[in-house]
Amino acid sequence: MIELGRDDYDVFANQVLWSLFGITAVIVALRIFCRIYFGTHQRAGLGLDDYITVFCLILSLVVCILVTIATGYGLGKHVYELDENQKMNSLKYNAIINAVQIWQFSLPKFAIIAILKRILNYGTKTTVLFWTLGITSQACILAVSIWWFRQCSPVEYVWDKSIEGGTCAHISVMSNLAYFTSSYSAFLDIFFAFYPLPFIMRLNMPLRSRLAVAGALSLSSLAFVVSVIKLTALGQAFAISETDPTYPVPYLDILGMSEGYILIICSSLPTLGPLFRAAKGKLTSRDTSTNKSGARVGGSSLHSLHKSFANSKEQRLTDELERSIGGGNSSSVDDIPLVSTSHGFQSSSNATNTRIQKTVNISVTSEAIEHESQPQTHSAQIF
Repeated sequence: MIELGRDDYDVFANQVLWSLFGITAVIVALRIFCRIYFGTHQRAGLGLDDYITVFCLILSLVVCILVTIATGYGLGKHVYELDENQKMNSLKYNAIINAVQIWQFSLPKFAIIAILKRILNYGTKTTVLFWTLGITSQACILAVSIWWFRQCSPVEYVWDKSIEGGTCAHISVMSNLAYFTSSYSAFLDIFFAFYPLPFIMRLNMPLRSRLAVAGALSLSSLAFVVSVIKLTALGQAFAISETDPTYPVPYLDILGMSEGYILIICSSLPTLGPLFRAAKGKLTSRDTSTNKSGARVGGSSLHSLHKSFANSKEQRLTDELERSIGGGNSSSVDDIPLVSTSHGFQSSSNATNTRIQKTVNISVTSEAIEHESQPQTHSAQIF
């Protein structure tokens, strides 16, 4: 699983990590543009999920820079190919990278939680559940980060084995911590990918909009797939690290960073809806103007008016979703079972009491044919 036909991972890790960073940076930039430009029209703007996403992107940039520096010293190559100075510096940067990089694939879960709050507007109990899951995950991440520097005494003995009297804990301690943290992270990836889908599909939105949001969020299940691959590689990676500590590290960095990038991208896709609709509207208007001719001005105008009415109707139906994702107030009732919906029934009953009723008087006249009798009139009042 680790070999993959490669003698080293230094150049390969840089190519993959910087390519993924570039793609993610473009998507996050479009996300911020949509929030600032389109959010102004909806009295919305940047929210907590946007700030978390930007912070995760900055953290990804820091990790990419550290990996580039570390591979320059020989990280990703076999340890027997390095001199003592390269070995010491590559292991030092490896400890720093691993202590920082694990936050890159764990913090984006808070961005998922925050954007679900915008879309579903869930209540207090669901908020407590989601944030408890996220915070406990960060507690595990913090334990791993600290242990990277506490596993050896003194700390410098992690990368400088020439220090006399230095000792290190058995590698199985780090291995067990990594297994548990990665497993818990994989569980949260699949949980936040599929748990909200039934509630998104029950929103009072057009089916196409609901499917788009649900599909974008469910794509974060790919992070679960990456986590499973990483879990299968951990055992072999730690076994190799006992004799060749500089070789397998970048491979694990690629898997960990990929998980974080997937979560960042999937949490950003639902916010790009206004941009897609604006691009579609511009293309549609261009096609309409091109098809106009002097002989069909009336027909084309009527067709354009009908199409414009249909588009405006669809836009009104999607306004509520735009306000939810864009940071505005949503009028939908929270259907999540952990949240009380008494306010929804109260508002519904008030709406019933204040509705307008129309009374119609209908007069019905009947006349017998065989008898010359006067017509009989019956009146009824229908509400």
